Amino acid sequence: MKLRHACHAIFLFLLLVPVSAQALLPDTSPGWHALSLQHDRLERHFRYFVPTNLAMHPDLVLLFHGGTQSMRKIFRKRAGGSQEWEHLASENGFLLLTPNGVNLRNGDTEGDRQNWNDCRVAVEGDNSASTADDIGFVRALIDWAKVQFDINESRVYTTGASNGGLMSLRLVTELSDRIAAAAVFIANQPVESDCIAPLHPVPLFMMSGTEDPLMLWDGGQIRDKGPMMMSAPATRDFWLKVNHADKTRVKTELLPDVDNINSSAIIRNIYPAQPGGQPLWFYEVRGGGHTMPSMKYDVPFLARVLVGNQNRDLEGTHEAWTFLRQFTKE
Repeated sequence: MKLRHACHAIFLFLLLVPVSAQALLPDTSPGWHALSLQHDRLERHFRYFVPTNLAMHPDLVLLFHGGTQSMRKIFRKRAGGSQEWEHLASENGFLLLTPNGVNLRNGDTEGDRQNWNDCRVAVEGDNSASTADDIGFVRALIDWAKVQFDINESRVYTTGASNGGLMSLRLVTELSDRIAAAAVFIANQPVESDCIAPLHPVPLFMMSGTEDPLMLWDGGQIRDKGPMMMSAPATRDFWLKVNHADKTRVKTELLPDVDNINSSAIIRNIYPAQPGGQPLWFYEVRGGGHTMPSMKYDVPFLARVLVGNQNRDLEGTHEAWTFLRQFTKE
C-alpha cells in the first residue's frame, strides 16, 4: 500500500512539472530526445543523442546548426554531411548535443529558422545578427550534461558549419575554459567583431571552399548584405596568431582524389603548435562550395545551384572527429 501511494505521488509530481523544467529529468535511453531549459528569460531548446554504448564518462560533442536551420533540420533527409555525427556517436560512445538558436525576426526559440549570436555586429534593419546570450546557454548545457550524464569535462568539443561554425569560433573565443577543441566548416571571421579578443589558444580545425558563393573565400558580405567577413586565408592567419601555431613548419598534403568527377580537391595544411600554443589544421577545398565534403550524403542538385559544388573525396565529419579526439582540456 505504501509503495502504491509513493508511485501515485511521483506520477502526480511528473504531471505538475512544467515542460521547461523537465530538462532536470532527462531520458537516458538510447536514441534522440528533446528538452528545454530556462536561460536569460527564454525557454531554450536542445536535442541530444544517447548511443547504445554510451561511455561511463562520455565525451561531449556540441553540434551547431547553420543559419536559418535548426536542431531538427540538420538531421533531415538530404540535409548533408552533419548527419554523420549520429553514427560517429554510436561508434565512439560520446554524447551528441544539438542546441537550437533563436529566430532573428520573431524571437522564437523552438522553430526551424534559427540563428546564433556569433560575434557579427548587427547591421540595423536587416536582421543580420542575433543578440541572444548563446554563450550563457551553452555554458548551462555543459553544466546540464555534467550533472545528468557525468560527461568528461576535459573532453568537450564543438563543431558546426556556416553560422554554426561561427558559433563554434565564438565558443573558442569566449568559452575557452570549457572547450577542448573545435572543428569549423565554411565559416570566416567577421571583420568587425562584437566579441572580446580570444583569451587562450584552443586546437582548431578549419575547412573552407574556394568557390563558396555565400561565405566567400576572398571575403566580403554574404549575398551582398550584412557585416563584412574576412577571407578564408585571413581567418586562418587570425587564428594562427591566436593559437601561436608555426607557419614555418606547416605540413601540406594533397588528399586522395577519390571522386574524380566532382571537379574538386582537398589540400590539408597542418600547422604545429609553438611553445605555449595549440595546432591549427586548415583544409582548402578547391572547387568546393558552401557545403561539407561527404561521400555518403549528397547535396541535392537544386540545392547545389544555391550553395555550390560539393566535394565527395572524404567524409568531413570523420576528418573532424579524427582531429578533435586527440585533445584533452588541461
